[in-house]
Amino acid sequence: MLKSFLKVGFIFVLCVALKANTFSEDYYLMISSDAFNRGDFATAKDGYLVLYEETNNVAYAKQAAVSAANLGDFQTALKLALAYQEATKDTKDISTNKILADSYIRMGDVKKAISLLEGIRKEEDSLAVDNVLGTLYLSQKDFDKAFPLINKFYNQTHDEGALEKIITIYLSQNNKNEALSLLKSHLKKYGCSEELCQKSFNTLMQFNDIAGAQEVFKEMYEKSPTIENARYYIWILTSQKKYKQAQEVAQTFPLNRHLLLDLYVAQKEFALAAKQASLIYAEQKNPKYLALEAVYLYEATPSPPKTLTTQIIKKLEDALLQRKKEIASTKENLNYQDAFFYNFLGYMLIDYSIDVKRGIGYVKTALEVDPGSISYVDSLAWGYYKLGKCAEAKKIFATIPKEQIESEPELKTHLQSISKCAQ
Repeated sequence: MLKSFLKVGFIFVLCVALKANTFSEDYYLMISSDAFNRGDFATAKDGYLVLYEETNNVAYAKQAAVSAANLGDFQTALKLALAYQEATKDTKDISTNKILADSYIRMGDVKKAISLLEGIRKEEDSLAVDNVLGTLYLSQKDFDKAFPLINKFYNQTHDEGALEKIITIYLSQNNKNEALSLLKSHLKKYGCSEELCQKSFNTLMQFNDIAGAQEVFKEMYEKSPTIENARYYIWILTSQKKYKQAQEVAQTFPLNRHLLLDLYVAQKEFALAAKQASLIYAEQKNPKYLALEAVYLYEATPSPPKTLTTQIIKKLEDALLQRKKEIASTKENLNYQDAFFYNFLGYMLIDYSIDVKRGIGYVKTALEVDPGSISYVDSLAWGYYKLGKCAEAKKIFATIPKEQIESEPELKTHLQSISKCAQ
């Protein structure tokens, strides 16, 4: 309320001053400085611009540039920063160089940004500068320069982003042991966000450090027995087929259906998984679980009768329609899980020859999200094969690596059919 009142007051004073054809530098300076200190950067920028235009003092251009940068008006900030440096010939000014460095980063001119930040770092001991400069070094694969800066930032902040960058450096240098050791140490000491927990789980499993993963997630769960920590611990136990222990953990949260869902999927009890997904959807109305119910119904009956096939397709279509409305409302984009559901529905429509053209449309949507997915490429090729468009089917299928085809029976079967296809 006070901030709005002061801003209105500034505008009122500005209007009065304009009507009176008067200009008070001291008053404008007081108002602009006060606005800046309060974080009202829009008012500060406008005030400093008036001061700069009325007095031609480039110091005000610099203050307006800093205000514009804080406001997110980077175009104005860059223009004023350049004007300041051109007028003063001061190419070592930290404030304006930060604005220039940020602009170079946005334009993709990393080398110029690095050069400026190296100069800034000599004048200013700043963790923020260390982090940005280290990240730029990392983007250039200059690991020797990147590591000490990012490591310094991580040691003082324990920031998850910095942790991931250090692990990236270790892995790029084939130093797997250091990477995993740091990751496990961080998880034990500081825990993890949902995103980092998921990535950590995947990384530890990827490097077959199952014992390490169990130790870490067990300790995290015992220290903080939350549903999320329980979920990761259950995943580890089920990956080792320790279902009894996993069940014991899940039973400590009797009302949480997600844990039971994970357990049923891990044990390939898809009929029970479909039931849990259905119950979660009924409670939450999250279309993801309606789609999962459909997928698990199919997995429970790999060759479903026509009535069940129709039911599965209807559930998937309803889920995608609800998700489409959700995305329109939240302004987000389709994610990899959405792509999986689009491809699943598309492939069913294609493989059962229900509506091949519509199925191809769904698969193409999946490929827009994840163009590198072999499964989605296979679905698209299979769709054109079903339409009798052999040349197109062969062309698309030819992009799948041979070793991938050899390792997957379904791809082999599709290759044999597509190879024999004649237009």
